[in-house]
Amino acid sequence: MKVLVTGGAGVVGRALCRELLDRHVDVRVLTLPGDALAKQLPPEVEVFYGDVTDVSSMGAAFEGVDVVFHLAAILLSTDPSAFGRINEGGTRNVVACCKAAGVRRLLYVSSISVTYPIRTPYGASKLAGEAFVKDSGLDWTIVRPTLVIGDGGGIEYNMYARYVTRFPLYFLPGGGLAKKRPVRSVDLVQGIAAAGLSGSAVGKTYALAGPEEMSMAEMARRILEARGLRHKMLPLPWWLSRRLAVLKNWIGGNRVSAEQALAGFLYDAVPDIGEAVRDLGYAPKNAL
Repeated sequence: MKVLVTGGAGVVGRALCRELLDRHVDVRVLTLPGDALAKQLPPEVEVFYGDVTDVSSMGAAFEGVDVVFHLAAILLSTDPSAFGRINEGGTRNVVACCKAAGVRRLLYVSSISVTYPIRTPYGASKLAGEAFVKDSGLDWTIVRPTLVIGDGGGIEYNMYARYVTRFPLYFLPGGGLAKKRPVRSVDLVQGIAAAGLSGSAVGKTYALAGPEEMSMAEMARRILEARGLRHKMLPLPWWLSRRLAVLKNWIGGNRVSAEQALAGFLYDAVPDIGEAVRDLGYAPKNAL
């Protein structure tokens, strides 16, 4: 079996490539031209260069492939149009390339943020991607990861860890009461691989989260404890959080809008993983 991983040179992509190779699958990666991270891929991985926003640049990567794992996406940007161009348009192009090459099976990596009551431009773009996939006529499966920890990722967790460890006093919007079920990268990629290779997963959507529920405040406490730090948390009212541009800069810098920076503090992300456990043998361990 040969699979294609779009965005396969990223942190989760590289881990997924290793997991698929361990399952004795031939792996091909599609990544952006000039991507230096491609050098970190295992030597067994076949690398194609192309851009998901340019359908003419990536068609060859789909030839002879049995399953496509579509990971390529942008997570952070202060340009709202980037999400539509890359996450929505890129997914539409991937579907088109699958059909042109005769690839029937597509695994789409979405985000738990599509379930938030009010979605950021990122969450909205991932939900639009889900719609393209479901309407594609392909044998699709969708997975929705939560906050990723470990193996160098994920981006959101690393930003949060840097934020709470940066100064002796840190602010948490709403007191950090929003609850999460963070997932280890190693567990996430096992779930993605199983979902993409399992025939029983066709037409289903799975939440891929860790087993433990914790608040953002508790997560900060564990991060600090692991580093031997005793920083103090100061709860910040929501109305004030929305007005403090400096909070955006502390959390995410220029790569993230204030809306994106605050979304993770506002909504719970504690999905039920029972279906993934039953169908995929998904068995995550505590992330922290």
